[in-house]
Amino acid sequence: MKFGLEAKVGVFVVLSLILIGYMTTKVGDISFGKQKGNIIKAYLNNASGLEKDAIVKFKGVDVGYIKDIKLEDSKVALELVIKEGVILPSNLRVSVRASGFLGEKFLELEQLGEDSASTSLKNGDVITNSKESVDFDQLSAKLGDIADQVNILVKSLNDVFSSQEGKENMTKTLENVRYSTESLKTILEENQKKINTIVNIVEQITDTISKMTIANQSNINELIANLTEVSKVLKSQTPEIANKVNNITGNIDNLIADSKGDLKETVKNMKTVTAKLEKSVDNINAITDKINKGDGTIGTLLNDNETAKDVKETVKGLKNMVTQFDRFKFYLSFSGEKMWDTGETKGYFKVKVQPRKDKYYLLGLATSTGGKEYITNTNYTYTGDLPYHIDGNTGSTYSNYSVKEVKRKENSLTFIAQYVQRFYDRLDLRIGLMESEFGLGADYFPFDDEKLQFSLDAYDFSDSNTDRKPHMKTSLYYNFTKNLYLNVGYDDFLNSDTKSGFIGAGLIFLDEDLKYLFGKVPLPTN
Repeated sequence: MKFGLEAKVGVFVVLSLILIGYMTTKVGDISFGKQKGNIIKAYLNNASGLEKDAIVKFKGVDVGYIKDIKLEDSKVALELVIKEGVILPSNLRVSVRASGFLGEKFLELEQLGEDSASTSLKNGDVITNSKESVDFDQLSAKLGDIADQVNILVKSLNDVFSSQEGKENMTKTLENVRYSTESLKTILEENQKKINTIVNIVEQITDTISKMTIANQSNINELIANLTEVSKVLKSQTPEIANKVNNITGNIDNLIADSKGDLKETVKNMKTVTAKLEKSVDNINAITDKINKGDGTIGTLLNDNETAKDVKETVKGLKNMVTQFDRFKFYLSFSGEKMWDTGETKGYFKVKVQPRKDKYYLLGLATSTGGKEYITNTNYTYTGDLPYHIDGNTGSTYSNYSVKEVKRKENSLTFIAQYVQRFYDRLDLRIGLMESEFGLGADYFPFDDEKLQFSLDAYDFSDSNTDRKPHMKTSLYYNFTKNLYLNVGYDDFLNSDTKSGFIGAGLIFLDEDLKYLFGKVPLPTN
């Protein structure tokens, strides 16, 4: 039986339709008819390329398909059908994938965290986690931008190296690189032995440190424990320390507020004294000017040749003496202290004579409204029936006894004379008279600018005739300027009846200030 052309075409069409249907079901992994299963909902930001009935995979295995795609509140909502009998963990996220570079898109389920999930997906559950995928169009655009940048870079390099100057610069650069690598190679070869020695030393040091650490592990643990204990103590005492500091600053504020009037009066007096000094210096300048001109008896005497020669010799001797004397530095200070527990006020005038940097002499006067202590012994004779506190009920009718009294001479003047030696550029040790009593003292300067100073004084070491303890005084000084300082401290803290905290302030005239004032007086010259 022969087939006509129409029959052959019909057979070809039927076979082509069968082949297309087979390829659709195998390549697209889409089977005919809708499968039953659990309905799961998932959300994506972008579902480009996804369509209804697209495959849902988990670890590369087909587990369902997409039943519906729609928008909900600017997000893509997917309704998934998971095959019956497939158990999926609940910790999943969704992402859009493609089967190959140009293949069809499908939905991939990825597990987050551990493989073994405590719960599994149930019908009606929602997957909110999603992972953005790069769209092919976006990737193509990015590759296009990169290609444009590469073209620009290549064009720039071509512009640089196409010129003769660019070629010469490149040649020089390569020669420099070759020279540098050869020099580096030579240096490494020449110093290989030294490098090996250094490496060996470093290994020995690290080995020694390791051994020391192991050998002293218990000491290190103990040190850490001690540091922990210290930090706990500091933490517990910090509020108390802060409270004391607040009290001190409050007292300082009150004292400064109360003393504003006195400070203004002091500054006013100092201005008056300075004006008088300047006037005196002007008068002296006028007198010396007349002498230089030869006016008057003294001027004539000094301008005579023989007299001038003698004067020159005298001035030369004085100059040598002044040169020696100029090595000395002098400092004057006036200060006062107010005791807030006893109400006593103390004043000090001190002269510091410093022949060289590491030693100086401190001379001065001190006065106090409370006065200086002194002891009196009074002898008494008692007859008759003696009180119990005198004879202890012995029945005696006669007794000699003495009474010891500690008295004070108010507004008494005392003297200061001390020798001071510096050690280690920060510590001054003092010995001599402190308020007319022998004593010892120390001053410590923690910083190089010497603005902050810690001081400790001990004097008035009482003998066996009194139960008084030595007079101990600690102070903290801070120099606000080179001529003004403030100090706080605790005075006589070993004796309960006279101990007191105090605050004070003082003015200092430095060596250059004094030399400026006295330097205004010129020596006459011919």
